[in-house]
Amino acid sequence: MQRRARILFLGLDAADRDLIIQWGAQGFLPVLSGLLARGLSGSTSNPPGLYTGAVWPSFHTGMLPGRHGRYFYRQLVSGTYRSAVFASDAIDAEPIWALADRTGLRVGVIDLPKAPLATGFTGLHVSDWGVHDPTGPLTTLSTSLASELLQRFGCDPVGICDFYPLDAAGFRSLRDALLARIELKARIVCHYLGKAHWDLFMAAFADAHCAGHQFWSLHDSAHPRHDPTLAVALGNPLRDVYVALDAAVGRVLERAGDDTTVFVLASHGMGAHYDGTFMLDSILQRLEGKKSKPGRPGLKRLQRGWHMVPGAVRKRLAPIADRVYDRLRAAGCARRKAFVVPTNDNCAGVRFNVVGRELHGKINSGAEYDAFFEDLGADLSAIRNVETGEPLVHEILRSSEIFPGPHAHELPDMLVRWNRAAPIRVVSSPKIGTLTQEYQGRRTGDHRNAGLFVATGPGLCLRPLKRVVDVTDFAPTFASLLGIQCGEVDGKPIGEVWDLEPARKSR
Repeated sequence: MQRRARILFLGLDAADRDLIIQWGAQGFLPVLSGLLARGLSGSTSNPPGLYTGAVWPSFHTGMLPGRHGRYFYRQLVSGTYRSAVFASDAIDAEPIWALADRTGLRVGVIDLPKAPLATGFTGLHVSDWGVHDPTGPLTTLSTSLASELLQRFGCDPVGICDFYPLDAAGFRSLRDALLARIELKARIVCHYLGKAHWDLFMAAFADAHCAGHQFWSLHDSAHPRHDPTLAVALGNPLRDVYVALDAAVGRVLERAGDDTTVFVLASHGMGAHYDGTFMLDSILQRLEGKKSKPGRPGLKRLQRGWHMVPGAVRKRLAPIADRVYDRLRAAGCARRKAFVVPTNDNCAGVRFNVVGRELHGKINSGAEYDAFFEDLGADLSAIRNVETGEPLVHEILRSSEIFPGPHAHELPDMLVRWNRAAPIRVVSSPKIGTLTQEYQGRRTGDHRNAGLFVATGPGLCLRPLKRVVDVTDFAPTFASLLGIQCGEVDGKPIGEVWDLEPARKSR
């Protein structure tokens, strides 16, 4: 294949598409709105039902979770009812930057979320300097690079965003730390971008992700937790972060050469944290006619108490708390036909207790499994949000059908997409009666599936795409632009980028 381009990729992790468009039109984001005005742009979609935990691995590899194996930061341990942290290097597929490096191209990678260090990689790779929910400490391919980076730029000034107090001082401190991290990240990217004439340079900013989770109720006056007094005192910290990100993108683009094709991706969106995952376990128990054993502390009660613990204490106790919670949860799962498995709150995952797959299986595969899936889906679909009268569930997905591959058996059997138009607090159906629960988590913002991308560079035409681009399409697109073979992936090159191939029909 003939090499066609040098590529600079900038990821804006969980930066919301609609906010970018809105604030760009209002003049707050001149760099991003300028790119959208002169580049090839379009909406993106991520793996349905699993998108939050799978978006970046699917971007890196061009494959869906049934093939690369990752759907959340904690996943069920095969043959048990326990979960464990899923390490980045456990992804069962080669990322695009490793492929490019292996073919002799000059590659630099800085802080792409969930990005494994590739074996035998000869380029520049910085992992977990300043990302949302890091999988570990700062990691590089050489101790000298780590020492140089820390000596020149220092450590991530944010840390874990969930550990900041939920008051004016805590919000202000988090906002200031995020702005400081954006400034440092821009300096880091510009510094290493200028160190070589890269064929592929990829970097990401995590700050919209943290800000969306923590500041949404300050931004959204309709949110149940919106505090007008705090909003007046602090302004809009979420917009402050987007303004800083816009300026950072501009600084980095000034360092890109005229022969560079630039991609900017707002990976997936953000909105109000309305979902039913926190009450799904109680719903499943009612559908099975199960009750908590007397004297055993409820997991929900433990979770409520945990969120009341000061952030500094939770930070120290988090590893122990995770183990205790997982053991209590696992003990209950063994007695059930279906149980909730860890996933992001926006879409819930349900695992069936299948004979021969689970340790204490209760449902046979085949016809019994299929019937149970249909019945449970119907029962969940019959539940209503009492306060709105609308269905609780937007869609039921069977993961094995949409994510085939060698890791399909490791995924949740059922994915539940909630109707997230309004808060979920009181739900009811003939089978479960009326259930009242309040979401106790601290995050007031949570993810939406759609993302946004824009590409500019030599030969690119100005136009918005009418179709939606899948996140798995970027790896084969980069491979085609670089003139290398991507292998068998789920995505296809974005033909409109450079007439790589005829545009595909809308999905």
